[in-house]
Amino acid sequence: MIGRRVGGRYQILSRLGEGGMAIVYKAKDLILNRFVAVKILRPELAGDEEFVRRFHREAESVASLSHPNIVAIYDIGEEQDCYYIVMEYVHAMTLKEFIKDYSPISISESVHIMKQIARAIAHAHARGIVHRDIKPHNILIDEEEHVKVTDFGIALAVSDSTITYTHSIIGSAHYLSPEQARGGKATVKSDIYALGIVMFELLTGKLPFPGGSPVSVALKHLSEPMPLPRDFRPEIPQSLENVIIRALAKRPQDRFASMADLYEDLETSLNPDRAGEERLVLARDSADDPDDEKTIKMAPVTTVQSEDAIAAGEPSAPSSPENNNKKKKSKTKKWLTIFGILLLLITVGLVIGLTLLPKLFYVENVRVPDVTGKTYEQAAQMLTNKNLKVSRTDQSSSTVKKGVVFLQNPAAGTDVKAKTAVGLFVSTGPKPVQLENYVGYDRDSVAKSLQGQGYKKIIWHQQESSSVPDGQIISQNPAAGAQIVPSDTVLELTYSTGNPNVTVPDLSGKTQDQVNQQLKSLGLTAIFTSSAYSDTVQKGSVLSQDPAPGIQMAKGSSVSVTLSKGSQSQPKEIDQPIKVVYSKGNGNGKGNGGQSAQPVHVQIYYTDANHNDSLFTDEMITDTKTYTIPFILNPGGQGSYRVLLDGVERKTGTVDYPN
Repeated sequence: MIGRRVGGRYQILSRLGEGGMAIVYKAKDLILNRFVAVKILRPELAGDEEFVRRFHREAESVASLSHPNIVAIYDIGEEQDCYYIVMEYVHAMTLKEFIKDYSPISISESVHIMKQIARAIAHAHARGIVHRDIKPHNILIDEEEHVKVTDFGIALAVSDSTITYTHSIIGSAHYLSPEQARGGKATVKSDIYALGIVMFELLTGKLPFPGGSPVSVALKHLSEPMPLPRDFRPEIPQSLENVIIRALAKRPQDRFASMADLYEDLETSLNPDRAGEERLVLARDSADDPDDEKTIKMAPVTTVQSEDAIAAGEPSAPSSPENNNKKKKSKTKKWLTIFGILLLLITVGLVIGLTLLPKLFYVENVRVPDVTGKTYEQAAQMLTNKNLKVSRTDQSSSTVKKGVVFLQNPAAGTDVKAKTAVGLFVSTGPKPVQLENYVGYDRDSVAKSLQGQGYKKIIWHQQESSSVPDGQIISQNPAAGAQIVPSDTVLELTYSTGNPNVTVPDLSGKTQDQVNQQLKSLGLTAIFTSSAYSDTVQKGSVLSQDPAPGIQMAKGSSVSVTLSKGSQSQPKEIDQPIKVVYSKGNGNGKGNGGQSAQPVHVQIYYTDANHNDSLFTDEMITDTKTYTIPFILNPGGQGSYRVLLDGVERKTGTVDYPN
């Protein structure tokens, strides 16, 4: 199933767990972009039309439940004989795991947890829904001890036809009420009894009726008195123990009237005013209903004259003559003789009957021995030796070896008549299953999904990979799709550890060529950023790097490197002389013999670090003159100038920063 898309939108990611009727997967809702839990009905139940019909009807009614302590149901559907329920995904552990890991749990903490469960079940009962399979395995608890009850849908889908199909009582034997163990219908009172068992286990860390087989445990629920929690944990307040005593009454009518009543009693169980409460003693503590009808003895009916006839004055038989009297006496004597003979015959017959008939029709009682765990041959011989017949049913089992009896009916210790047939359920060994595809999935999710699947051994291998993300499974052996028996299979899974990490070296002072060569040898690359000035690192050498030396990086990663430009030069002032030669032809006027020349209009513009074609001088001259311009130049920079005489550009030049 892993990798399959159910309902067109639920991508199956990993296996979360399984029960007797369904397998639960973690999935991604591709439309709403959230994780969900998808419960998929086992294929062997999908063929029962009556079951499927009730499954749909009951699951839809459960979907209407809305309570903070009940796992929400989002969707119900089917495709290709795959019936599924989509539920809220809760990142939590089961209450069974919680009890195993943290027992003993404090009294107040236990009451807090039990109150949440009771509220959830009371909410369902108020809407006419009976859970029918309350047990710690179906209760989730997160790190903040917030409780969520689950598995309503599957529990309610159980019908009479299902019970016939599975040849067993539906429900977990350790949490089964006496009336359910007797084959009766589950009711609100059955849920109350099951919650009582959960409370017992939560407070004591133990089950009240442990046993090796479901049948033996069910018989204990029926006949054995319930042990008292305070015998295992004396600090439990008597008021709290009384809640459990009433919840676990053998007779349903002696239990709480409703789950709401149980919650109210539980809520006040730790109140100071109940500290001196005495132990609750129920009027009857038997699972059997009392027989109020008694057998009475009645006197034999004799033929006498009725009192009514005497009262009515009816005459007696008239007297007769003497001869008539003789005839009557003779007739009476005759009848007495006949009556005596008949009485003798009857007496003899009764004697014969009482002595011989019981021997003819008597069938001895035989106590059925416990043959579970024996091979079929051993079990059959044991039953034959007890004058019992044997009926065999083969059934696959993932936990019982091939040829071994794992269930018998009637149960061990039952008194039956000789020649009674005892049904033996014999394991044919584990049923081969198709190995799922784990390649491409997260190692932790797969490891969790493999828990409890009974593999002979699971071996994990690591492998570096530059293309497969860290923790993702790369390969598996046997391959996906292989038909395997988990208990006989060694499953090997190889997962990626990602790119191997390397330590970033210290590149300080190295040249660009040295950096490239060293990083390449480590599987890294260099990215050279803009250079920067440094008074301590010579030009062309590494000034800084990112990441710093000693950091772990995956192969193929890049290191940013900054090279030094050496010491930074300062701006300089350069005095640049510019000679402007005066001649008579420079001006616009014309020279006439001894007359003096016309003045020349001189304009000089210059550009440096601080000026951009700025006017340096603007004057009239009548003689040659040298101007000195103080150029401010940055390192590597350049200045320029231009000279205009009478508005005409006559000279240009540049000034460089000195090396």
